[in-house]
Amino acid sequence: MSLQIGDALGDGIRRSLTYSGGVLMVLTFVYQLLFLGSVNAVFIDILPPEAQQSGQLGFALPVPAAVASVIAVVGLAFGVVLYIAATRALTREQSELNSLPGELFTRRMGRAFISSIGANIIVTIAVTIGFILLFVPGIFLAISFIFVIFAIGVEDERAMDSLSRSWELASGNRWGLFALGLIVGVITAVGSSIGSVASFVSPAAGQVLSLALTSVFAIISYGILADAYLQVRGEKPGSGGGTTEPTSDPEAL
Repeated sequence: MSLQIGDALGDGIRRSLTYSGGVLMVLTFVYQLLFLGSVNAVFIDILPPEAQQSGQLGFALPVPAAVASVIAVVGLAFGVVLYIAATRALTREQSELNSLPGELFTRRMGRAFISSIGANIIVTIAVTIGFILLFVPGIFLAISFIFVIFAIGVEDERAMDSLSRSWELASGNRWGLFALGLIVGVITAVGSSIGSVASFVSPAAGQVLSLALTSVFAIISYGILADAYLQVRGEKPGSGGGTTEPTSDPEAL
């Protein structure tokens, strides 16, 4: 099915501005706050005493470096689980978004977690090489693999299968996905930049505000991508039902 950018933006925002979206925003903020605070605590610990008192690193958890390191690792792992759960939550029917069942965080999560780590490593390497070579291949690959996490979270695909599945879903819609990505990126950048202004008053306050805004826009972005994902699968209400056949030419834009 052809991607409708306007529908993806409008319906995606509506998906994110629900009970499920609100809880995901709060969880995202808590996860990012703990992760940033623990990383800053580790860096502060290795700085000389005079630098530690400057407060230039911003928000830091008041815990020993060893504890902060553990929190950072656990927080990073929880972030992966959270975004997998977000793909499952935000692709449900609109009427189901007034709840956030625990099953979304537990169903085959071990396999999904490992698959997402493996797929992310592959995508990161491929996209980075693409950007280094001619830049355009990097953009092409980033768009082609945009639905990898949805294939893993929603369709229970493994790492390698999620790459080919995302490629199929993006085929024939890459220009639309590119435009959608630009719009979301600009909105997110403008909103998150507000925190930079607050940093002039207080580095810690600026970081916390930036994380709060980033959390909101991250889930809105996931809501928009979730709607786009349902569109290209042909499973949105009124789309005719069922999953559409992928484009026969995987190179088509």
